[in-house]
Amino acid sequence: MNSKLHKSWPLVLLAIGLVLTLGLQWLGARSVGRPAGVPPPAELLPHVLAGWQVVDRPVADSPEEKAAVSELLNYDDAVFRFYQQGPVIFGVYLAHWNPGRMSSRLIAAHVPDVCWPAAGWTRNLDKEKQLGAGGVVEVSAVRNLEAGAGVVPGQFRIFEGQGAVQHLLFWHVNGDEILSYDTGYAPPWYAMFTDVLKHGLNQRREQWFIRINSNVPFSTLGADTGFQFVLGRLATLGLKVRPPAPGG
Repeated sequence: MNSKLHKSWPLVLLAIGLVLTLGLQWLGARSVGRPAGVPPPAELLPHVLAGWQVVDRPVADSPEEKAAVSELLNYDDAVFRFYQQGPVIFGVYLAHWNPGRMSSRLIAAHVPDVCWPAAGWTRNLDKEKQLGAGGVVEVSAVRNLEAGAGVVPGQFRIFEGQGAVQHLLFWHVNGDEILSYDTGYAPPWYAMFTDVLKHGLNQRREQWFIRINSNVPFSTLGADTGFQFVLGRLATLGLKVRPPAPGG
């Protein structure tokens, strides 16, 4: 009997740890409402842009929503806005979660690396490394564009599907952090433990998910003043490059 109890202790301790972790996350992640001074996403993006036609589409039409079959994204507010100039189209998907509304790891389960393939798109790594305008590799051209706009590097992807090619840039802003998704997978189940170890009870963090998609390379679109204006508005959501710390 004592031997059986001894063998079961690791499972008991794991169960207790899981309950405590979930309890801490629940205590620290209860929604506290929209932070003061935060406008709705639809007000952050320009409704009128010189030289561009502006059209809003239902958020449910986005690949993120189409792929969220079994789990809702549970955002507080979102907008899916498109800008068109002749054959050139770029769209902005912008979602906002009030502090405590949603765990960052659950939001991570719906980033483009997960949702776009689920919606029928395939990432083309070779095209991301091809030469673009001016003989510059596409990913390098994107980094130059970001640096010129003063925004931190985002996750750059090229997806193909439905007879089309889409160039993507996306960021997940979690409080004062920008999360990276270079693995291309949803976070593992044990991420709930690392969340608590990293932030403790400070799970009440405002979050933004920002995605730009374009049917032309960003190296071509980046020179447009209208696109630069939109990128500048998005930069106010925690994407601005911060000056180095004194002595850093």
